[in-house]
Amino acid sequence: MARLSLIGLLAFFAIACFGIGFGLYRCGKRIMVNGKPLLDQPVNEQTRTDKMGIGEFAVYGSMIIITSLLAFSLMKRGGSGNFILVRFVVVPPIMALFNARKRTGKAMLAFVVAFMFALFFMIAYAIVGLPQKAPTLTINGTKIVVAETTVGDVMKKGFDIYVKENDRPRTDYKRLLSSGNFKKYPGDRSILVKKGFRRNDSAVEYSSYLLVKDGVVVGSIGVYGHKTEDVALEECKIIHFRLDRGCIDAAKANSISYRFNGIDLLASLNPEAIRKTFGKKLWSEPSNTANETSRYYGIKWTTGSNHLFWNEYYSYINFDERSNMTSFELNSEIARDE
Repeated sequence: MARLSLIGLLAFFAIACFGIGFGLYRCGKRIMVNGKPLLDQPVNEQTRTDKMGIGEFAVYGSMIIITSLLAFSLMKRGGSGNFILVRFVVVPPIMALFNARKRTGKAMLAFVVAFMFALFFMIAYAIVGLPQKAPTLTINGTKIVVAETTVGDVMKKGFDIYVKENDRPRTDYKRLLSSGNFKKYPGDRSILVKKGFRRNDSAVEYSSYLLVKDGVVVGSIGVYGHKTEDVALEECKIIHFRLDRGCIDAAKANSISYRFNGIDLLASLNPEAIRKTFGKKLWSEPSNTANETSRYYGIKWTTGSNHLFWNEYYSYINFDERSNMTSFELNSEIARDE
């Protein structure tokens, strides 16, 4: 309902912009001043009517581009006050271009209509945003693109899926596959994943699905099938991945590698490399590594719509005093109208 409401609001605003522009055009054609339509009357005091040169266009164009980029930056931050700032930033260079030559009512009308539709697209961008590129986790050379790669895809690459059989007490990592708590999935489409989206915040040993490579548990996964239909496990997309210290120790002992958007997770974490790789998506980084609770990196790929129109992704990398990873989590919020 929220999604439809926003789409309806944007559609109404677009129709209103078109209606205002058409109404101004009709009025300008109908109203006569000194025997000429209002659209043909001059609207500024400039007397120059010659065409603008390339140099002038370059000057005004660069001013508009720079202010537009600044305006988009302000829009992305949100807040009602920023919309007022956008107006004061963008309007002056546009008016300078407009007043560089003698303009008539037609030019003024075109300017007003263009401004209204530019405002519409800016508001639409602030509300809807643009889809984010999904992060990629690579395990032993096999890429897992969260919310895109399916369970069937990783099974074809030689991974096994173990499904939770019961809720017995916590089991030691070394006995996860032999404890009877999990059973290897034969890949025969015998398991259907219930419709709808479900978050997964369980520890590896309590997860519904384990991802296994050559008998080594490399992490736990969460899956998503379809919004309204039950789907076979093989067709479900991997939307959650978690690994803990047990998985990390086993991976190192068995020469299994993890890379997250190119960052080697099993090597000593380099703050500069992480900042360079994730940029503004890195929303939290440790300010005091002596404090154990602050030893983590928080990364997010979000939009202004709060997963209403597009998928969003979150990741946490925890590490110890030697900057070695101790746990890793990658989650996705599937676009949905709750």
